[in-house]
Amino acid sequence: MQSLPAELEEPFEIEGFTELIEIFSLEYQSERSFQRALLDARRAWEQWQDYMEDRDLDSCIASYKAALHCCPTGHLDRAEALHSLAIALHKRTQRTGDLVDINESIDYYRESLSLRQDDHPNQDYILNDLSAALSSRYEQTSDIADLTESIIHGREALSLRPVGHVGRGATLSNLLIALGCRYKQTCDITDIDESIGYGLELSVCHPHRGFILNYLSGALSSRYKETGDIADITESIGYGREAISACPDGHPQRAMSLSNLSVALDIRYKHMGDSMDLIESINHDREALSLRPVGHPDRALTLTNLGAGLHSRYNQAGDLSDLTESIKLGLEALCLRPVGHPDRGITLSDLSVALDSQYNQTEDIADLIESVGHGREALSLHPVGHPARDRTLSNLSTTLYSHYKHTEDIADITESIGYGREALSVCSDGHPYRGVVLNNLSVILYLRYSLTGDIADVIESIDYGREALSLHPVGHPNRGVPLNALSLALNPRSNKTGDFSDPNESIDCSREPLSLRRIGHPERAAILNNLALALDSRYKQMGDITDLIESINHDREALSLRPVGHPDRALTLTNLGAELHSRYDRTGDVNDLTESVNHGREALSLGAVGHPQRAAILNNLSRALDSRYRQTGDITDLIESINQDREALSLRPVGHPQRATTLGNLSHALNSWYRETGNITDLIESINHDREALSLRPVGHPDRALTLTNMAIALNLRYDQLGDFGDLIDTYSVLLALLDRSVLLARSIHDRHTRLKSDGLEVRLETIAVDAASWAIHTHDLEGAVQLLEQGRSIVFNQLGYYRTPMDDLDAINKTLADRFRAAGAAMDTFMLSNQAAKNEEGRVEDSVAMYHKLAGQWDQAVEEIRQIEGFESFLRVSPFLTLRNAAASGPVIIVNISQYRSDAIIIQADAKPLSIPLPDATPSTVGTSVLNLSQAVGGYLEDDKSDQIIKSVCQDIWHIISEPIVLLLANTLKLATGSHIWWVLTVAACSLPIHASGPYVAGQKNLPDRFVSSYALSLSSLTRARTGYVPAISRPRLLIAAQTKAEGETELPNVNEEIRAIYRQAENVTVLEGNQCTKDAVLSGLKDTEWVHLACHGHRHRTEPFKSYFSLRDRNAPLTVLDIISNGLPNGQLAVLSACHSAAGDKTTPDEGIHLAAGILFAGFRSVVGTMWAMDDRDGPVMAEAFYKHMFRNGPSKIDCRDAAKALVMGVRELRKRKVPMERWINFVHYGI
Repeated sequence: MQSLPAELEEPFEIEGFTELIEIFSLEYQSERSFQRALLDARRAWEQWQDYMEDRDLDSCIASYKAALHCCPTGHLDRAEALHSLAIALHKRTQRTGDLVDINESIDYYRESLSLRQDDHPNQDYILNDLSAALSSRYEQTSDIADLTESIIHGREALSLRPVGHVGRGATLSNLLIALGCRYKQTCDITDIDESIGYGLELSVCHPHRGFILNYLSGALSSRYKETGDIADITESIGYGREAISACPDGHPQRAMSLSNLSVALDIRYKHMGDSMDLIESINHDREALSLRPVGHPDRALTLTNLGAGLHSRYNQAGDLSDLTESIKLGLEALCLRPVGHPDRGITLSDLSVALDSQYNQTEDIADLIESVGHGREALSLHPVGHPARDRTLSNLSTTLYSHYKHTEDIADITESIGYGREALSVCSDGHPYRGVVLNNLSVILYLRYSLTGDIADVIESIDYGREALSLHPVGHPNRGVPLNALSLALNPRSNKTGDFSDPNESIDCSREPLSLRRIGHPERAAILNNLALALDSRYKQMGDITDLIESINHDREALSLRPVGHPDRALTLTNLGAELHSRYDRTGDVNDLTESVNHGREALSLGAVGHPQRAAILNNLSRALDSRYRQTGDITDLIESINQDREALSLRPVGHPQRATTLGNLSHALNSWYRETGNITDLIESINHDREALSLRPVGHPDRALTLTNMAIALNLRYDQLGDFGDLIDTYSVLLALLDRSVLLARSIHDRHTRLKSDGLEVRLETIAVDAASWAIHTHDLEGAVQLLEQGRSIVFNQLGYYRTPMDDLDAINKTLADRFRAAGAAMDTFMLSNQAAKNEEGRVEDSVAMYHKLAGQWDQAVEEIRQIEGFESFLRVSPFLTLRNAAASGPVIIVNISQYRSDAIIIQADAKPLSIPLPDATPSTVGTSVLNLSQAVGGYLEDDKSDQIIKSVCQDIWHIISEPIVLLLANTLKLATGSHIWWVLTVAACSLPIHASGPYVAGQKNLPDRFVSSYALSLSSLTRARTGYVPAISRPRLLIAAQTKAEGETELPNVNEEIRAIYRQAENVTVLEGNQCTKDAVLSGLKDTEWVHLACHGHRHRTEPFKSYFSLRDRNAPLTVLDIISNGLPNGQLAVLSACHSAAGDKTTPDEGIHLAAGILFAGFRSVVGTMWAMDDRDGPVMAEAFYKHMFRNGPSKIDCRDAAKALVMGVRELRKRKVPMERWINFVHYGI
């Protein structure tokens, strides 16, 4: 046996041995306690799983905690024990909601995870359970950090559980729920995409497939809200239907499935407009509500959704019971979602719009106040980034619109538009609420435009209305809503901006929704009212009384649908009364006026003090009473009218957007009262009201001209009584400048002319200049009178001339600015004379409006910059008299001013002060009689002898009331020699008179044609332009003859060929376009290249649109119009002889404009033009041509001057007179220009 080492042979002692034995003993006891506690915990867990008794779960948790107390750090089983305790605490949290338990649970999960290596075989379980616990705590605290950590752990767990793993489904379930929750917080679409992907994997074989299908349905609906992809909502509905099938009656998930499917169907209804989707959605919500009785945690959700669906059906079908039920459900839901509830804002917002709808039906102000209050609270609960903020913004915008209708506080409109714009920025293309938001914005912007006149608002309103309409295609049950809004927006565009390019569009947009709102629909009356307004507006533009009649009929039907007691009856009554008043103004039927007053009185009785429309009702009734006073002379009507205007004014204090309207009405009535009483204080008050109204209608306001006109009338009356001119002349000057600017705002040349014909100012526009000049003459300010007259005539041509102003003087100072002005002018000129002025290439009028305002802004800016340069301060302003008198450089110019106040002639000389001659007998009435008689004589209705007798009498009348005193002054005072050349500038009705042919027509006495050579001028400026830069031809001028004997669709002109031969006999260097060669393009080309032109063809005057007056050439569909001529610059033109009917016949509605074929040739660049005042006899063409050109070429080809044209015309007329042709034929020919 081996011996021990020597050093161990002795007995030995180990230091601390006793303590070590004691430690081993304690550890053994602790391990036994740990294992015993674990066993107790596991038994309690099994007991709890069998019986679900809370005491078993509590015992389990206590045992696990005891076990861990006994378990030392580093023990191999500690991680497992921590995991098990965490699970038990998580389970208890799910039963009790105790936040302490879930916090502990997560701490134990985390500690357990920290004790396990990444390759631990159960790592996926702890990751999955920790993910679920963090999601549970997020549900209680809404701390997104928990949600983010949950998703991180869930993704890691999923990576450890490949397809086929028994626990993969649980992890997928946890992840999709967590991702769905985070999407609701962040709206990050990648979360919902990932979530849907997991749901699709689970939907194949998950044991709770109904739950997964239900989740997929909701998630796809959410994604649709982000992307607008209709495939998502279709798929959502499909999964929703499957979910319901997988959750039959009694299934715990059935209510949730019904609710999700209802949401998806409601979304598709809003997108597609299929009412069956809405009905099905409501039915599913009703069943879901029955499964969620009082006390159910999701009852408020279902109440809110069902209430919203019923409100949608009310908007679509108009059933008031749906609205009533919607509000009832919303109120119950609100009680279940007290302050602090996360979904309170959604319920508040939906209830807000339902109450707003009820207010619009009942006008119960309590509903409106509650609606706005709920909307504001909802918005405070939905800050920026909240997924429901878009809907809340749109709803609050709508309720504020209603609030404005009650308060008339424009701050409500401003706030409403702000919320609408923010909502639109959130609702991108495809968003289900975009159409609603667009429509609301369109309506509210239109309202602000109607208050402020800001053109930008109505353009934007139209844009939004069109986009909203595109989202509601034909067949959509809510299509009528954007149609109605667009109709309103298109209507004022014509009223205020003067855009008459497509007045039918507003009507069309009103007719279509009417067809969608059959008899019995609660919104039919409102649509009838809008259609009536649109028709009334078109009547005011176009004057077609059938529109007014239809408007009245629609409002009569609307009134029948709003019986006594209806909240909108007063509105319909006042609208109908206003339309009947308009028909009275047109027809004089006193029955219409009586009915208008009666409807106004009833409306006033319904619009008691405090009624939001009372001021408008008072205004309309006041106007009707004022008209009846003027018709009957009953002063009680006038007194009542004034009293109503005063009350209306008290309801529209300083700052009210409609105060200026009421001021104008009161001023007008006081003006009448002054005429009755002669009390100057009434007249002064009238003027003061006009002054205040003028301050509220700054430059650019669409009604400023109306106020100026009323003020001018009142100032005229003040002068009559006090002899105080005050600012009368200044008022007229501003009014003329405003008229010029108002016309300038119209986009096309046709619209500019139409503006001059408008009777919207309740005064004849063509008389403004002559009335202003008459007062200037009365004060002996002849130079001022000339300037006023020049300012008020040929407005359209002068404005076109602005764009073509020569810039040679500026080139030497600032060529860059000069070139910019030329470019801006050319762009405006081209735009205004082209089809662009009506519509753009896609036919969108509002785009054309925007383009015009852009170009006009560039042109205005260039003009203002030029005016800042020294020496150019008056650039394109009214020319001073010293400049205007240059028109008389070659002979006196006589302006004949015919006014209701006084009539005079002003004789302008180039080197002397102007002279005036009173014409007391030349009143508008006597001149009008002469015009009427002349029109009867030259219409071809009378025999030659009878016609001549009338024409001779007219010429004698003109001589006595106009010409004779002028001729005597020219001959005796100015010593003007016989045969001298004089120019006439006529005004208003006198423009239609042949003053050049006037005379006594008594044997032994000379007539005007025997004394002087007469020419006409459209304006002083046009005569000066024709002279500027003219140099007589050095060589023989080129003469183009455009002749058409037989134009398509016209009677033959058999003497045209002889007319051509007559010209050939006298002229040289002649080119002829005739027959098939005589086309519009060929003639225009020839006009550009030639100095002289002679047109021998049919001429036609367009009575309503003079720019469409034309020469008939080869093609019937391609005539040569005034517009064609002025669209082309004719820089070489000198002399034009227009041997055609009506070539110098203007528009009788705007005579001072002088728009006819001869004027067009002059404007385009020719300097001397011969034309005809009415129809020309074809037999006179050869005779006139022979004598005319014989005189023009009398001195040979080297001494030819187009300034001889007026004298040559005299020679032609003499030849006709020698042949004893009827007087109608020889006085027909007139000369314009130099």
